[in-house]
Amino acid sequence: MGLLTGKYRRDNEAPDGSRFSNIGDNALWQRRFATNFYDVVEGLEPMAQEKECTLAQLALAWCVQQPGVTSAIIGPRTLAQLEDNLGALNVTVTDDDRAAIDALATPGGMITPFYEADFGPHQYR
Repeated sequence: MGLLTGKYRRDNEAPDGSRFSNIGDNALWQRRFATNFYDVVEGLEPMAQEKECTLAQLALAWCVQQPGVTSAIIGPRTLAQLEDNLGALNVTVTDDDRAAIDALATPGGMITPFYEADFGPHQYR
C-alpha cells in the first residue's frame, strides 16, 4: 500500500493520487497512520540514505533477504514504481541492518493495523 515508501509523512497531507489521498473520515484507513508507523518510517530513513536507496527499495530488499523468503510480491502502479522496486535487487541488508530494523519494528508485531475486519465473536451467536 506504499506505507513504507516515504510518501506519507507525519505532518503532511497524503500526495494527490495516492491510495490514501482521500482518507477523509474513513476511520479504518486513518488507523493505518498510527504514531508508531511514522516512528518506523523516520527511523528507516537514515539507513536508506546511508545505502543510497529509497525507503521502498530498503523495505523490499529486507523482505527478499529474509531467510526462507523466495520472492516478494510487488504491485507497482506506474513504470517509475516498477523501476524503483527493481532497484531493491542492488540493496544489501546486513545482520546489523536486520537488528536495527527489528528494533524499530518488533518481529511478530505490526506497525500499522492491516486487517479491517472484526474477527471477534459473531454478533448473532
